[in-house]
Amino acid sequence: MSDFTRIISIASLAFLSFFCFQVGVFLWSGHNLKQNGRRTLIFIEFFTGFLLLFDALAYFYRGNTSAAGYYMVRLSNFFVFTCNFSVSFFFCFYVCEFIKQSRLSLSLILHPKASIKAGIPVQLFIVLLLCLGGIGLIVFSQFTGFFYYFDENNIYHRNTLFPLSVVLGLLPGLITFTMFLQNKKKLATNVFISLLLYFILPLIGVVLILIFYGFSWINISLGFGALHLFYSSIKLMELEFYSGERASTILSPIYKTETVSTATRKRVERNHFWQTLSVSLGGILLVLVIVSITGIALPEKTLTIEEPYLENDLSKSVCVTFVRHAEKHWVDEKDPLRTGAQFDGMIYNNMRSTIITDWNFSIFVPENCSIDPGPWNGTFTLSDGALDVKKPQEGDKENIHGEDFYKITPLKTLGFGCIMYTPHEYEPLSQKIVFSYSSILKPLSNAFFDIFLAVLFVIFIISTTIMLLEGKLIRVEEENKKLESTVKERTKELEAEKNRSERLLLNILPKEIAQELTAHPNRTLAKEYPNVTVLFTDIVGFTKISGEMTAEEVVTMLNKMFSMFDERAQREGIEKIKTIGDAYMAAAGLTPERSNYGAAKMIRFAQGLLDDVRTFNETSPIKLQIRLGINSGALVAGVIGKTKFIYDIWGDTVNVASRMESTGLPMKIHVTETTKAQTAGLFQYSENTEIDVKGKGMMKTYFL
Repeated sequence: MSDFTRIISIASLAFLSFFCFQVGVFLWSGHNLKQNGRRTLIFIEFFTGFLLLFDALAYFYRGNTSAAGYYMVRLSNFFVFTCNFSVSFFFCFYVCEFIKQSRLSLSLILHPKASIKAGIPVQLFIVLLLCLGGIGLIVFSQFTGFFYYFDENNIYHRNTLFPLSVVLGLLPGLITFTMFLQNKKKLATNVFISLLLYFILPLIGVVLILIFYGFSWINISLGFGALHLFYSSIKLMELEFYSGERASTILSPIYKTETVSTATRKRVERNHFWQTLSVSLGGILLVLVIVSITGIALPEKTLTIEEPYLENDLSKSVCVTFVRHAEKHWVDEKDPLRTGAQFDGMIYNNMRSTIITDWNFSIFVPENCSIDPGPWNGTFTLSDGALDVKKPQEGDKENIHGEDFYKITPLKTLGFGCIMYTPHEYEPLSQKIVFSYSSILKPLSNAFFDIFLAVLFVIFIISTTIMLLEGKLIRVEEENKKLESTVKERTKELEAEKNRSERLLLNILPKEIAQELTAHPNRTLAKEYPNVTVLFTDIVGFTKISGEMTAEEVVTMLNKMFSMFDERAQREGIEKIKTIGDAYMAAAGLTPERSNYGAAKMIRFAQGLLDDVRTFNETSPIKLQIRLGINSGALVAGVIGKTKFIYDIWGDTVNVASRMESTGLPMKIHVTETTKAQTAGLFQYSENTEIDVKGKGMMKTYFL
């Protein structure tokens, strides 16, 4: 890491840490933490602040070999990982609060079974276990170098299993993401978008840190995500900046709960499981693919060879030989005490999946040695009684083939050598060799890794396929339910419309006629009835009265009085036939039987009409009187017309009833002898009066 990158990292982390602490204090101020509706967000802000602060300290003390630096680097890196898992858990808890639309008690994590039955998503407890497991492994790594280690210069390095820590850090977020998507209907649109952005930022950081190592991408993204949560919470949760009111709930729309069958609920639960598995495997596969491309940097290893090899030992991961050429040696002309010779070294990489990226070879040599210019495949130096050979680096004059040439790929070799002058008795095969090397594991070249990756990919494809199929079935069921609900609603609407139409039809026609007309709309409807009682009534002096009133007043008056007549007719089972101007026509006994009680019903109805007129006069400034005429006998009834059809009655019985009304007296019921004969035992009548009826001659009539 360059000094510039280090300074930028420390400044960025410290800056974001300051703002996260500031936001946490702002949310906390003026509220009891236990009663604070934004409690979980406060935890997120504070843990994120500590995460960024410790990461900045880790960068600051990086390479500091003092006692303070030793402990600060280790503690800082430990707390960075621990705070990372803590933030993941509290964010999952935060999402659960939005799903449940209330502030949840942290004590629910102590009662998982009861909490799950109460509707807390099971993913919360899975995330909790993963975070606790991750923290446990971080503690273990502090003493074993499981995920990372520190070299003698107190510099942090990733170890072989570092990608596992990335997976453990990624899984809680992915599981929370699936829980978030599965409950998106319970979230308002702005809430959904706000929380979604918090997921996206760390995922970008994960990809960047695997590709571009050296900058704290994940932690920086978490810092921005935490600040984003706060600023969005100002709108989402309607924070009261200047009041001391405590919000006990998190605002989110309330959705109507729908009853679902047991089979559907189980299918949804299965689909949620496959969704979680699919997304989690997708995240793991992404990490593994990136790791496969970039490789896993392995810690530097040092081999101490007490008995030098003459040839490759395939049982060793790395084998190194260094010998004096058996033929190419001579006495130094300038110094007869020295022998000049060609010394050949060979590095054997016997590993199938690992590339040796950097190496350093050292062997004891006596004093009074020298090297001719132009050694090959290495940078050679003599110092402190040792020959040191290093892999050529960028910029070295020995680096004539390019830096990649000196990397040793799996199952390959690299030779190096020089012309060196040594005392005659020097023999390299009797000397100890120290060989140090750094390497990168390329997982894709390992058969076991390929099998593991293939198995994960197959499981991912299966889980994704099942998830999509289950999701499709659930959507089909939902659509069917919506369709059934729509059909039921439309059926209710049609039923209501049908009932309204029938009521309207029954207001115009008798029930039997209405049913027959509905069943046979094109049939001519006409029937003869043997004994029907017909009533006519009109208002006395209506022409004079209406002449003194406005049209609106006349209509209002008639509507009020005839409405009273209609209500009485409906109560007493009288069939209203029609109104003509101020005349009201009704009938009773529209049955095929000759013996019926139509006459008696009509007399009682007529008496009631007189009571209605008296009631009307009590509140009306205009006092009205009516004449009533009643007759009984045979007639014909039927429906006339195709559009504005009307039910009517015809016959001599109707004409005589009309004559009874026109020749009657105000507020008196005038009946014929036929009607009197059918009701003589029920009502008292006056003495008969003979009147001349047009077309009928003299007739005996009676007043009730």
